[in-house]
Amino acid sequence: MKKITIYISVLLLVVTTACNDEYLERYPLDQISDVQFWSTSTDLELYANQFYNELRDPHYNWRIDDISDNNAPGNRNAYAWGEYVIPATGGGWGKSDWQPIRRCNYALARIADMEKDALVLRYEGEIRFFKSFFYQKKIERFGDVPWFDKDLQTDSEGLYKARDSRKVVFDNMLADMDFAIEHLPEESGENRLTKYVALAFKAEACLFEGTFRKYHGLGDHEPILKEAAEAAEAVINSGKFSLYSTGNPEQDYFDLFVQYNLTGNPEVIFFQRFVEGIRMHNNVRQLGEQHTGYTKDFVKSYLSKDGLPIALSPLYQGDQNFEDEFVDRDPRMKQSIYFPDRPYRIYSDGSIDYRTMPEFDNNYVTTSYYITKGYSPYEVDRLQNQTTIDVFTYRYGKLLVTYAEAKAELGEATQEVLDNSINLLRDRVGMPHLMANVGFEDPDWPNWEVPVTPLINEIRRERRIETAGEGTRWEDLVRWKAGKLLENPLTYVGAVDPETGEYRVIYPGNTRTWNDKLYLYPIPVQELSLNPQLTQNPGWN
Repeated sequence: MKKITIYISVLLLVVTTACNDEYLERYPLDQISDVQFWSTSTDLELYANQFYNELRDPHYNWRIDDISDNNAPGNRNAYAWGEYVIPATGGGWGKSDWQPIRRCNYALARIADMEKDALVLRYEGEIRFFKSFFYQKKIERFGDVPWFDKDLQTDSEGLYKARDSRKVVFDNMLADMDFAIEHLPEESGENRLTKYVALAFKAEACLFEGTFRKYHGLGDHEPILKEAAEAAEAVINSGKFSLYSTGNPEQDYFDLFVQYNLTGNPEVIFFQRFVEGIRMHNNVRQLGEQHTGYTKDFVKSYLSKDGLPIALSPLYQGDQNFEDEFVDRDPRMKQSIYFPDRPYRIYSDGSIDYRTMPEFDNNYVTTSYYITKGYSPYEVDRLQNQTTIDVFTYRYGKLLVTYAEAKAELGEATQEVLDNSINLLRDRVGMPHLMANVGFEDPDWPNWEVPVTPLINEIRRERRIETAGEGTRWEDLVRWKAGKLLENPLTYVGAVDPETGEYRVIYPGNTRTWNDKLYLYPIPVQELSLNPQLTQNPGWN
């Protein structure tokens, strides 16, 4: 991926034109003229480069789930515990938070005057993709937000408009997504956006919006869910993607997330590339001392190897002994959570360290359930900010779950749909297939505020397991109107502590109470003062 930003491209334009006397007479040295810049598709390509690093920050994705029922961090998450204070400024609504959308509109206003060829349309598609991506984050956080389709200036009246309905915003986003899908190429050797990246994003965005509308009683959800299913199906039917597998169900899932170069991996729809000396990250070091851990509630959700929940399976060995808990479970469990037979550190001299479990240490793991997905034991990867393991942005495995869920929400999840989605994921790890009739009732299914069918229960379980540690669990709880699950005490306890024989309580003396206002973040106080047409989200007044 090209890392050139618009600032660099502006500097290059200044340098390359500095020797032109006529240019010096016509344009100030410290400015770039719109007339001069917006003339070729290369200009658009350079401009679009600035947005790539904002596609899902690859750093510490697992910590995003600290707000959810999957993780129990050493320090309580203020938002999840109802202790969040309305900020005076910022909070996702500040100038810098809206700047990416403003920059997209700035470009689109100038592209409108350009002669449109295939390349210009391609990069216009990129910018429309990014605008939709940034707006998706806005409606996930705030719900209704102003839709801006003009290049606003500091004195523009539009700066002080009221919030538009999320439905109006999403309709406009859909138009931009479809433009991107139409004009982006099917492949890109430069790791730029493609048609299939746009389709994957559309599937995710439509699933979020469709299920949010359905479970929050907003209506008009079915057409959006159809859009989600059709977008995912287009990716599947392309035949360009498949699941990574070497035929080793006990290792392949783990290995998928610790690869130094994802180029050519069949599961990649889009990824972030890291190269030694150019772009590196610190994920492995942070995972080694993660200050959080998976919760007992999350760990209980793994099926036994016979495809049954632990409440029903004769294979389940109980959890009084840490190692027994892993016996005959879905192989993804040992590939996502540290088990004592897995090397914790492999030094340059070949010596190996293992950790004795269970372990309760807020500097390392709070619950004894170490997040090991994405963790490399090699010492070279633990060097500070020196890791070059690539990170997925859009992954085919996740798209398959999105497809299955969208079809199930539409009442169209046939056995064929499941065999082409969920059951491919299960095949990779040697798990029994999910059947359309499910075949059991798990007494430990979550107590959803809005009841769902057995099949949707199991698809939600599959999503939770397959995408653990990827930072999207909170989004799922919000769109399903499932915040009350955070009241379950098992969402903030860990493994059995051998000293007490009881589950390790992470926050002794505290119980969590859900408030529906937490489905949407508040608008900062100063923004409401600056713009009287803005209204606060429910419950935050």
